[in-house]
Order: sequence, then structure tokens, then C-alpha cells
Amino acid sequence: MKKLILVRHGRTVCNEKGVLSGLTDSVLSEEGKVQSSKLVNYLKDEKIDKIYITPFTRTRETVKKLADIKNIPMEESKELNEINFGDFEGLSFEVIEKKYPKEFHKMIKEGSEYKYPNGESLIDTFHRVSKEIDKILKNNKNEIILICVHGGTIRNIISYLLCNDYKYHWNFRIDNGSITEIEIDNNFAVINQLNNTNY
Repeated sequence: MKKLILVRHGRTVCNEKGVLSGLTDSVLSEEGKVQSSKLVNYLKDEKIDKIYITPFTRTRETVKKLADIKNIPMEESKELNEINFGDFEGLSFEVIEKKYPKEFHKMIKEGSEYKYPNGESLIDTFHRVSKEIDKILKNNKNEIILICVHGGTIRNIISYLLCNDYKYHWNFRIDNGSITEIEIDNNFAVINQLNNTNY
């Protein structure tokens, strides 16, 4: 049996501004730093065999102290990145609606199939993340794996492991600094915790 501890990075400066930051290297806000400290305290006695992060400051900052305590190197995976918002990186939905009304209505109409200009669609991201999770699970036998990533990435992981379909993506609430635990036994996934921030 394997266990995934899925951690969403702490709140960032971009989160507080309400702007899209898929591939933007935003740093933790003061609230995010507090969330990180609480996470480390909560997880420091948990058995963890591997730690994966994405190549961004926000994921590294969230679990660096935990990795140091555990003496576990953090392995970076860009395949676990948040969706690439392309030309809309750094913009809020309000700004997009105002400056690019046709594109905004296209976004609403196409939903999961909508591809951000020079970026990705939710479906693109789902397939990218799914392939990487398969690889991680295959390469780690009966281990407890902590993955500190992004809200969209965690929704994709849950959707993939539970039903192999992106259509339930938005049915899962994943807050900053939250912990979600999934156990996988013979390719059958069970959620032990979902979006836990009460630690």
C-alpha cells in the first residue's frame, strides 16, 4: 500500500492579489509563512519516505523546514506544475473580462476544453499530471510520499486516482496550506483526509 500526502503550498502574494499565477514564481505571504510553520509542526512526526515539489519558491518554502527535519531531499517535478495560464499570467479574472471580453466568454463557454492563449487547458494539465503520478507511484513501492504542489494539481490527482476523469475537478475544494491524504492499494484509491486545514 502507498500513501500520498498532498499539500497545497501556503498562501502567496499572488493569491492575495487575486491574480493567476500558474507559472509565476510567487512567494509566500505572511499568512502563507504561518501556514507553513503549522504544517511543519503537524507533519514533523509523520512517517515520510519521499518529498516532491514543483520548481517554484512557494512549494519549496512551504515544506523546506520539514524536509530539513526529516533529512529528505526535495525532488522537483515540473510535470506537477499548476496549469499554464499563458498570456493571462498575472491577471485577475476581472481584468480579463474587462480587457479581453471575447476571450473571457470563450473561456466560460468552453470550460475544461478552453486553452489559455499560449498556455494550457484544464484537460492538457490533467493528462500531464496523471502521467507524472503514474510514474511516481510506479517508482515508489509501498512508500509514504509527500507532494507539495498547487490547488489545480491536487484536484487533478484526486480526479485521476478516483475516477480517471477530469470532469470532477471542481468538485474538490483545496485551500492554501491544506492537507489531503490518499491511500492506494492494488490501484484502488481511498481518501483519508480532504482539504484539512484544522491542524
